Amino acid sequence: MFEDKEIQKARAEEKRQEKSGKYKPLSRNKETELEVQRIFDYGTEQELMSFLRKNGVPDESERFVQIVKLFREHAGKRR
Repeated sequence: MFEDKEIQKARAEEKRQEKSGKYKPLSRNKETELEVQRIFDYGTEQELMSFLRKNGVPDESERFVQIVKLFREHAGKRR
């Protein structure tokens, strides 16, 4: 699991980007949070990318790249 500092840093960056109008934030509800957690714990990179695209995060965005990078780091630790 990610350290609290990493989570706080990611959230702070997301808030800065929300204010700048770079992207529309993902809806924050229990279902979305549980799905993201499931993908990070048991899913594949392909599932994550599909989920991000379905929720409006384009492949070429910095946000997409950062999330996939975090997933790869997390997936390496779960093996």
